[in-house]
Amino acid sequence: MADAPNVVWAIDFQFDSTIDGKAIKIASMIDEHTRVSLLNIVERSITAERLVDELKKVFAAAGGPPKVLRMDNGPEFISQALQQFCDGRFGMSYIPPGTPWNNGHIESFNNRLRKECLNRNHWNTLLEARVVIGDFKAEWRVPVSESTRF
Repeated sequence: MADAPNVVWAIDFQFDSTIDGKAIKIASMIDEHTRVSLLNIVERSITAERLVDELKKVFAAAGGPPKVLRMDNGPEFISQALQQFCDGRFGMSYIPPGTPWNNGHIESFNNRLRKECLNRNHWNTLLEARVVIGDFKAEWRVPVSESTRF
């Protein structure tokens, strides 16, 4: 567990769809200490290269990368593009396959995003999803009961 800001950031993907059945892929990342939402990518697909481009922007805005980036073993996370980007600049902590509870902070965030935003909306367009999901993430505040739970 992170004992200060910018120590461990957790990242994950989840999916939704527009009303025409087309997939939407959502990338989220939070600081495990502050639980602040740091990343907002909402696209039809997200390549490892796109993820790296967005991480560069987030790291620049934050004054640098975290000490550790925690993630699962998804293809974007084990990609050569991300490995090369890391290149000793920050640690990469992979949770064991099939153990989402080992990345509980981002899983909790994704659960809230699902219940409080995704399940309450039916996206007509990708742009609509981007705006509403982006607003949810920008306004995200950790409930008091959750902030004392970990």
